[in-house]
Amino acid sequence: MTQEKRIPVSRAVRWRRIRNQAIPVLSFLAAVVASSWLWRDYGGVAQGVGEVDSPRVDVTSPTAGLVMSLPHQARGQWLVYDHVQAGDVIARIEDTHLENSKNLLQQEVVKLLDEVTLQSEAAGAGGDAAAIEALRSAWQFEKSRVLSLDEQLEPELQIVPNTSRDPISPPPELPATVSVASRDALARVRETRHALELRSTEIHRSTKDLELQSPISGTLVAVHCWPGQTVPTGGRIATIAADYGRHIVSYIPEGSPLVARPGMQVTLRTRAAGSRRLTSVVEQVGRRVEQIPSHQVAASKSAMWGTPVRIKMPSDDLLQPGALVDVVFSNTSAH
Repeated sequence: MTQEKRIPVSRAVRWRRIRNQAIPVLSFLAAVVASSWLWRDYGGVAQGVGEVDSPRVDVTSPTAGLVMSLPHQARGQWLVYDHVQAGDVIARIEDTHLENSKNLLQQEVVKLLDEVTLQSEAAGAGGDAAAIEALRSAWQFEKSRVLSLDEQLEPELQIVPNTSRDPISPPPELPATVSVASRDALARVRETRHALELRSTEIHRSTKDLELQSPISGTLVAVHCWPGQTVPTGGRIATIAADYGRHIVSYIPEGSPLVARPGMQVTLRTRAAGSRRLTSVVEQVGRRVEQIPSHQVAASKSAMWGTPVRIKMPSDDLLQPGALVDVVFSNTSAH
C-alpha cells in the first residue's frame, strides 16, 4: 500500500485560522482582565462636591416686645455681614410688661417716700431728747434708702441696685424709751422698702436679659427684625455664622456602587488655583437619601439625590466656612 503524502497547510491558511478563532478569544480574555482592573480601581470610587459647614446660632428674644436698637459701637447699627465678637450686644428689646411693672414700682416708691417724709417730720413730737434723736436718725436712714431706690429706677442713671439683704451701714438702734407705735411704724416701712428693693433687683436683672448678646464670634449673616418692629417670644432677631468650619458635608450619588461608611478615606481639593490635595475620613453617614443642593451638583441641571455624609475637617488646613471642595470617596479605610 502506498503511503500518501499530505500537502502541507500554507502559512496564509494557518494565519487565517488563528485570526478567525484565537484572536477573538484572546481579545475577550483581555477585555475581562481590563474590566476587572478598572472595576478594582474605579468601581470603588465616587466623586462629589462638599461644602464646609460652620455652626449657625440664632439670637432670639426671651419675651415679646419692641426692638429698640441693634447697637453697633462704631456705626450705630448692626448690618448684614458685620463681624461680631462673643458677648457683643446685638439687640435691645423693650418689654411692655416690664415697663409697666417698672412704672408701678416707681409709683409705690414715691408713695413710700412721702410716707417716710411725714413720719420723719412727726418723729419729734413727744418723748425725751435721746429717743427723738434716735427715731429721727432711723427715719432719715429709711428716707435715704428709699431715695436711693428711686434713683435706681431712673433709666438714664443705670445704677446697679444693692442686692444685699442688709444695708451697707446698719440702721441706728432705737432706745427702749421709743414707743411701741413708733417701732411698729418703722418696722412696717422697713418691710415695705425691702420688698420694693427685691422687685427692683428683679426688674434690673430682667432688663439685662433684654440686652441680647452674641453667644459666638462670627459673621452676621441675617437680620430678621429691625428697630421699631415687634418680636414674639422666641422670635429670631439675627443669625450668626461662626468663623470656623466644623465639618464638610457631601453626598454620594444615588445608584453609586460605593457604600458609604464611617472611616472611609476621602480626598479633598479646594477650588482655589494651585490647591493641594487633602486627605480626611468620613465621620458619619446619613440614614436616608436626600436631595443634593443645587450648588453641590457638579454637572447636572436636574435634581439629584444622594446619601449625605459628614467628613472630618482636615487638621492640616483651615477651610473657609461655606467654601466648596471637590471630594473623592475611596472604598478603603484610613489607618
